[in-house]
Amino acid sequence: MAPTNEADSRKKLITSTVITGIMTVALYAEFFSHEEVVMSWFTKGGAYAALPILTAFLFSFVHGAFTSNIWSILGVEAKVPSQPKAAEPFVALEAEANG
Repeated sequence: MAPTNEADSRKKLITSTVITGIMTVALYAEFFSHEEVVMSWFTKGGAYAALPILTAFLFSFVHGAFTSNIWSILGVEAKVPSQPKAAEPFVALEAEANG
């Protein structure tokens, strides 16, 4: 029996979660295992001042993707706001005025 689209989708989600989880752990491990090098580069000033910002974006992106996948696996999804109903035209009032 062939797997359904839902099963394929869940398998892809779990695979993506594992990959982004490994990437997150690897980033933190590399960052903290080389803290002397990181500090020497981050404190040079000038154009090097962009390095902490770029690093924060990288960590945020990878960790955010991992966290989003975890929430999706657990079934927690964002609530989609409903659109307000459009106002109905005043057809009834026009009919009363003409009648």
